[in-house]
Amino acid sequence: MHPWLARNLVYRPATWLRGERVFGLIREYERSQWWNPEQLRRSQEASLQSILRYAATRTAYYGDIVRELGLDPGRLVAADLERLPRLGKRQLADEVGRLQAWRLPGTTSWKTTGGSTGVPVRVRKNHHALACEQAASWRSYAWWGIRPGDRQARFWGTPISARARLRYRAIDFVMNRDRLSAFAFTRDDLRRYYAQLARSRPTWAYGYVSMLVEFVNFCSQEGLRASDLGVRAVVTTSEVLSEADRRLLTEGFGVPVCNEYGCGEVGAILYECPEGRLHLMAENLWVELDPDPTEQEPEACRLLVTDLHNRATPLLRYDLGDRVVPAGPCPCGRTLPAFSRVFGRAYDFVSAPDGSRFHGEFFLYALEAARDRGLPIAQAQFEQTAPGSILLRVVPGSGYAPEAGRWIANEVETQSRGRFQVEVAEVEEIPRERSGKIRLIKALPGAS
Repeated sequence: MHPWLARNLVYRPATWLRGERVFGLIREYERSQWWNPEQLRRSQEASLQSILRYAATRTAYYGDIVRELGLDPGRLVAADLERLPRLGKRQLADEVGRLQAWRLPGTTSWKTTGGSTGVPVRVRKNHHALACEQAASWRSYAWWGIRPGDRQARFWGTPISARARLRYRAIDFVMNRDRLSAFAFTRDDLRRYYAQLARSRPTWAYGYVSMLVEFVNFCSQEGLRASDLGVRAVVTTSEVLSEADRRLLTEGFGVPVCNEYGCGEVGAILYECPEGRLHLMAENLWVELDPDPTEQEPEACRLLVTDLHNRATPLLRYDLGDRVVPAGPCPCGRTLPAFSRVFGRAYDFVSAPDGSRFHGEFFLYALEAARDRGLPIAQAQFEQTAPGSILLRVVPGSGYAPEAGRWIANEVETQSRGRFQVEVAEVEEIPRERSGKIRLIKALPGAS
């Protein structure tokens, strides 16, 4: 579809029908990225005070906490935030009902994520918050010459259920994008992806780092030129972008690479600008930096995020478990807080006996589907123990029965078309790596 038609006759009306003022917010965010730091800070503090009071007066979870602290819910100020406890992903999963505020039917949407820690989370978001997320993303994509409606090559997951697949086909149409599955792909699939993109001529490519790398490596091996596809920029997300992968993608596609960092619960958090700094989406988020140094990065800080706009499920001091490295003012001139590095997550590819390769998100989609069904899974990990065998470790939630773990196992077996057999083991906790991180997807050594 021509970008102008996609932008003005499809995407714009779709946002209007949903009550999402995306295009007006894009214009506002294009101005606010140049505000002086004091003006930006005042705007953030006003939004923070508003969401604090809203959360304390409209949700049972924060209302109880504020009263226990002896604070007046209706008179909270920005400085009171640090008196509240952190919110971890496990707490969010357990307390999501008490974290929600009542909203009119039809004014919210659900976001389900398996997450990088393996704790399945389902968060309700109001449409204004969703519009703010989209506006921040489009403002940031514009740094790389990308506009709403531009054709996108999306190297991403495909939903498991037929109903979800239909929904995402509609979303892909509205967003003018080709969805290229990172699940269960073979070399023939990669060849088909290339042919499809050669026909559709996308403006930009977006997706998992590992999947984009896989595609570029395939093109190189087959004598195909990814640079001939004509994309202007590549946006990577969901996984750590190493310098080696950045070089490979830049050389393969022949265009710059933009790193995106975020999570489903609060949306995009950081976007890389052409100067190489990662900028905070400060209009949408308030962040606290808790010093958490490593030997390699003595300036590293743990990231605590407060969503300034989600009034369906307010999230205050949300602990993502990731680290960032603060940076000084950016040469690009934008006053959005800048960072030099983020410690994100990386998923393995899992190879089936017939040579098909499954991106780690394939398994997390099964976990998300279980959460959508209300199955009480507190945490999970998938480990490949043999070419056709997966060990699913499950930390039971309240009310767990063995059928819940077996349901996930059946989904993986069915959606992989029998390529994997899954054994379920109930455990008290998921073991951590020596680094302290939890690897949710563990392929056979040398297979990823």
